[in-house]
Amino acid sequence: MEKENLKTLAETAMPAAAQPAIQHEDAALKTVFLYFAEELLPYFGIRQKVVGAAATELVKLDLEKFYEDFNFIMEDGSWSHFEFQSTNGGRKDLKRFRAYEAVASYQHNVTVTTYVLFSGNIKKPMTEFTDGINTFRILPITMKSHNADRLIAELRRKQECGEMLQRQDLALLTLCLLMDGDLSLKDRVKAAYQITREEDKSADREVIDKIETVLYVMADKFLNAIEMDELMEVIGMTRLGQKLINKGREEERLELAESLIGLLDAQIIAERTKLPLETVMKLKENKKSAPVL
Repeated sequence: MEKENLKTLAETAMPAAAQPAIQHEDAALKTVFLYFAEELLPYFGIRQKVVGAAATELVKLDLEKFYEDFNFIMEDGSWSHFEFQSTNGGRKDLKRFRAYEAVASYQHNVTVTTYVLFSGNIKKPMTEFTDGINTFRILPITMKSHNADRLIAELRRKQECGEMLQRQDLALLTLCLLMDGDLSLKDRVKAAYQITREEDKSADREVIDKIETVLYVMADKFLNAIEMDELMEVIGMTRLGQKLINKGREEERLELAESLIGLLDAQIIAERTKLPLETVMKLKENKKSAPVL
């Protein structure tokens, strides 16, 4: 499947005026799935191949709009519906997911399976509830059941053996802050950047850029200001880091701002890049109106 097929997902985002505040973590995860769905789904035990992107905006009969995180069309024609949750909303969230699934199934005449990726410290989320004679179930993906220490050790082992890391290997690095493990979050980010730097000359430059950007956004969410300052020595050796440190050139600041749109709030982007908020908002509008290739 061409990676460009998944870009249509980005165009179905809720209008800014109606959009609730999105946590950095959720925005970063959506970006990861946008570009690396083919590599990540097998990691979560989903063996069918993705063959396309499905609608994520649904309209009920009373004209209320639903906005889902992701819908993928699978090779058997069914849809895999993904939601990302950093909090455990229990029954209330499950009712919302059931509504999404039912409307999608009715409007598009497809079979829908809902997967919910739980991050944070959620290990045993509510996965089903019964209303009357009907029981609704989701398939949970709990990041705390995966181990960041083992992932980082395995990628380092591959590099030491002279193996080139694959897209799936690199994509998993973006999830390491959500996993279980003994390494501190700061050390995980540091190790992840060291791994991407090692692959910098051999891997796809665009892939590395996206992974390093998502890592930065996740670190910005989970680490405090002192820890982020301590990491800048490592981050500063990456292309993203050079843009963050060297903000004197206008074109570099604009390029950095564009790479962070959709991952960070516009106000935060303006602060990071030292650009006027109006400039960032204009970049954001231009990105929304850009044609999908």
